[in-house]
Amino acid sequence: MLTIEQKLFGKLPNGQDVTLFTMNFKDEVIASVMDYGATWTHFFGKDRDGKLADVVLGFDTLEGYLQEDYQNNYCYIGSTVGRIAGRIKGNQFSLDGQTFHLPLNAGAIHLHGGIEGWDRKLWKATLISETNQVGVRFYYQSPHGEEGYPGTVDVWVTYTLNTSGELSIHYKAITDKKTIINPTNHAYFNLSGDFRQPITDHMFTVDADSYLPVDSQGMPTGAIVEVAESPFDFRTPILLEEQLGKAEEQLQLVGGIDHSFVLNNSEYAATLFHPLSGRKLIVHTLEPGLQVYTGNSLGNDFLGKGGVTYGKYSAICLETQHFPDAINQPAFQSVVVEPGEGFESKTVFVLTS
Repeated sequence: MLTIEQKLFGKLPNGQDVTLFTMNFKDEVIASVMDYGATWTHFFGKDRDGKLADVVLGFDTLEGYLQEDYQNNYCYIGSTVGRIAGRIKGNQFSLDGQTFHLPLNAGAIHLHGGIEGWDRKLWKATLISETNQVGVRFYYQSPHGEEGYPGTVDVWVTYTLNTSGELSIHYKAITDKKTIINPTNHAYFNLSGDFRQPITDHMFTVDADSYLPVDSQGMPTGAIVEVAESPFDFRTPILLEEQLGKAEEQLQLVGGIDHSFVLNNSEYAATLFHPLSGRKLIVHTLEPGLQVYTGNSLGNDFLGKGGVTYGKYSAICLETQHFPDAINQPAFQSVVVEPGEGFESKTVFVLTS
């Protein structure tokens, strides 16, 4: 019922091998991940007629992930991003009176961990093969001072597929100095399986009564606003097209949705549903926030799977995490991690039809 296989996916410019790991549950749910960036590369699920299709953006070969046009765009397709997901205001933060300055990698912004974040590292992989689940545990040691962050951090990202067809991502980290940690996965979903089609025909639901408005740089303002009577009200299923089409300043500032939703106190986070194919993706987490990004900056700049160029609204990201810029926002849940305390988080993705 459950298998896991590995194969050479390509070589990095320095000659290091990159390995692709494929988890398979009865040919009904198939997921692949690679050790470069601890990246989620493929996710196959059946439609209502039993047809398998890949529903996450990516590339057919490692070379796709290394192509200059993609690397320069910082799209993070399927990547593990860290140490900190999202933006940090002023590209700096303070801990115990010391200010740490962070490099800019997206215009005037420090985004998703910096110039050479966790998405561009080769992780060590360990296979998991058990009766009820298979998977891969990736390990990376982020040295003190990397991308400006304090503390040496040991981090493990574990992908598992179980006998219920559930794909889980488990994060664990420890540090030797006080630091900040807030990783996530940056998969882009399009449940139609046709990446030429936008996700505007998907129904979307989020278990959130509030969201975080942003400024012109996509940075949270610090306010927490109710979703009622706004384009961010997904408390009941609604077409993405309907909400994205509204004349709302918050949508115009970032070209669509690129906002964090304040999840209610339940394990359930969100549901994405494609009526035409019947595929449904349910997301579970205990993280306080869900960063929803509708691929606003994708601009047909590079070739993806099957030679398709990924345009605006080609897919949607559902990034479970603490709130962006939490280190500079006292009202947000803390992302500070003390030595000996550790960090841990888990997200479960259930793909059905």
